[in-house]
Amino acid sequence: MTLKTREYIVQLIVRHVQGTLDDTGKKELLEWRESFPENEALFQRMTSRVHFEESLKACEMTGKEMESEWKLIYGKTIGRRRLSMRRMFQYAAILIAVVLIGGIWMLGDRDVELPGDSLMAKAHLIKKIKPQAILVMGDGTTVNLKDTSSLASLVSTKVALSANKEILTYTEGSVDTVMEFHTMKIPRGGEYVLVLSDGTTVYLNAESELTYPVKFSGKDRRVYLKGEAYFEVERDTCKPFIVEANSLEIQVLGTEFGVRAYGDEECVRTTLKKGKVSVESEGCGVILTPNMQASFDKKTSQMDVREVNVDLFLGWKDGRLIFDNCSLEDILKDLGKWYDFDVRYAREDARLIPFSLNIKKHDAFAEVLQLLEDTGCVKFDIRDNVVVVK
Repeated sequence: MTLKTREYIVQLIVRHVQGTLDDTGKKELLEWRESFPENEALFQRMTSRVHFEESLKACEMTGKEMESEWKLIYGKTIGRRRLSMRRMFQYAAILIAVVLIGGIWMLGDRDVELPGDSLMAKAHLIKKIKPQAILVMGDGTTVNLKDTSSLASLVSTKVALSANKEILTYTEGSVDTVMEFHTMKIPRGGEYVLVLSDGTTVYLNAESELTYPVKFSGKDRRVYLKGEAYFEVERDTCKPFIVEANSLEIQVLGTEFGVRAYGDEECVRTTLKKGKVSVESEGCGVILTPNMQASFDKKTSQMDVREVNVDLFLGWKDGRLIFDNCSLEDILKDLGKWYDFDVRYAREDARLIPFSLNIKKHDAFAEVLQLLEDTGCVKFDIRDNVVVVK
């Protein structure tokens, strides 16, 4: 990396922690973070408490003064549960900038500190994300889609056009007079791709299930979702595609969008990438255009619509874990679905610590924990299949 490039990346990071980075800068910083795992690790380090403390040391503050300054910022931000990590660093932006600009070498060939053997050994026991699903047939028969013979049977009986451990494709053909419904269930730590009889592709996330007709008939194409899915809908102007999630109806002709409707979450979120969708509940609805999201509060039945960075909400479909300034509790909750583990907090205040992550979804879980530990804000232990936050 050239000095000019390093200086430019430093400037992007400084503006990021100050909260002044524009959309172009955000895109450039994101591309740099995604280009190498080492870049992401350095980004996490340089926006962490550890780096904050190093910044204060560089300004010749005593240990007592440094701790006092940190407590002051902590009290105004995390301690009061109001401000984000980005806003927190606005209080110390000048100190950070001094060390960043003066310490460009950090973005060079410096080795990233390797994780401790004990944490790595324990973390590697956590399962990797992999394709897995249970298919429930119309008569209640269940099929484990990891089983080769079961997959072959689906094809031989002409239920499926093709089937393997990653994707199930239904057959097209004449419309049956009696509709048979199947349900695809994805366990914790799993994911699966489903191609419906009309050609629509559905990417199902962990702890999700989709109920759908084997062949569509009637005036629409209607499916029922619990959990999270990404839809690439085959266009058919005569038959709109409808997703029912809780009390919501999401209606489209042909488009790409994501729906998150977990039962234990307060909101149902519909995020549109391409095309146009209608999101309706009890006669009240909104029309979404690309890069818009509708958030439906299940308690109040209120619908909030805003423009979003769709990668933050749909990145999982493309194999990335993306969190922007999210609490550790929310991050570990999602990671628990994907890697199939439970969480216990030895430090209650750690729940609210905000982090940003952008890594490959299928990397070993040990690497994810190490990135979070490298910030110096939190420590982890693993006992059986429980991650303990210390």
